[in-house]
Amino acid sequence: MRRRRKLKFTYFLAPIFLLILSALTLILSGPQNLPHKEEVVVFSSDLSPEEMANILYEKGLIWNRLHFTQEARAQHLAAFFQGGEYLLTSDMGVPEIVRKLKEHEVLKYKFTIPEGATIEEIADIFSRTPLRSVENTVSPTPFIDKEKFLKLAKEGKDNFDFPFKSQDPLPGLEGYLFPDTYILPRMSEEQLITTMLENLNNKIDTELLDRARKMGWSFHEVLTLASMIEKEAGVEEEKPIISSVFFNRLAIGMKLECDPTVEYALGNPKRPLTYEDLEFDSPYNTYLYPGLPPGPICNPGLSSIRAALYPAPTEYYYFVAKGDGQHLFAETYQEHLNNIASLRGE
Repeated sequence: MRRRRKLKFTYFLAPIFLLILSALTLILSGPQNLPHKEEVVVFSSDLSPEEMANILYEKGLIWNRLHFTQEARAQHLAAFFQGGEYLLTSDMGVPEIVRKLKEHEVLKYKFTIPEGATIEEIADIFSRTPLRSVENTVSPTPFIDKEKFLKLAKEGKDNFDFPFKSQDPLPGLEGYLFPDTYILPRMSEEQLITTMLENLNNKIDTELLDRARKMGWSFHEVLTLASMIEKEAGVEEEKPIISSVFFNRLAIGMKLECDPTVEYALGNPKRPLTYEDLEFDSPYNTYLYPGLPPGPICNPGLSSIRAALYPAPTEYYYFVAKGDGQHLFAETYQEHLNNIASLRGE
């Protein structure tokens, strides 16, 4: 009986002994006043608390590995950890570091994609270096791999699932990457494109979809026209009027003769179009081929999408740029020629 009692007593004391031993270890080894250090640390999502502790210790951000793993268990870090890119300092203390990791307080980056940007231009914006975060850290590593992003955006439509996919006959996603200001953590090229597609889906409400159905247009056709309006318009208030010109021409089978479609076919050259350019054989050349081009020529904003769905009630068939972002509109070709002559001072 005594031996059994002794064994029971030993089993009872063992956990207490281990706790005391752990506490003594922590007391004897720290806490130490670490020199101030700031690091951007990247963790993969599959790391264990012990592996994270080793990384943080080697970088001089924590004074004791065991302290970190015990705090990680206390805060149930393993159940919440997602990985990512974190800004950490040696002044934070272990509980605060664990909390940041647990609550996924990762670095974020701000990008503004202007309305009318092409896939190429979007790729340039997301791949600029040096890359500065919202938290003001600077990295020489671009947010995305530009070539991988371009390949997915131009050829990889089938890698993504989005509501308007079945209406799009092209392999690329021109027109579908919604222009906006994005504040994002590091992510893959696939995740970035998915985010932009989801943003477009969130912006298009049932009213706009119902309007497209009543018009007998697919949303792909709406985006195509919206992209042309986006490229032609210099001021917001003219977008529905420009839309009306295209609608009026489509109604009588008249070629749209939209310069930006030719520029897109040529690879968006940064020069005035020539008469030779207007003869460039491409289904995107609306000087040669009637109707809408095969797809969008840029990524339009919401106001251009609305203008494509709600053209102004006009009898205009022509417009010419004044050079200040505005246009002169005309109902007849002769009136159009007179507008051109007046702009030339003739």
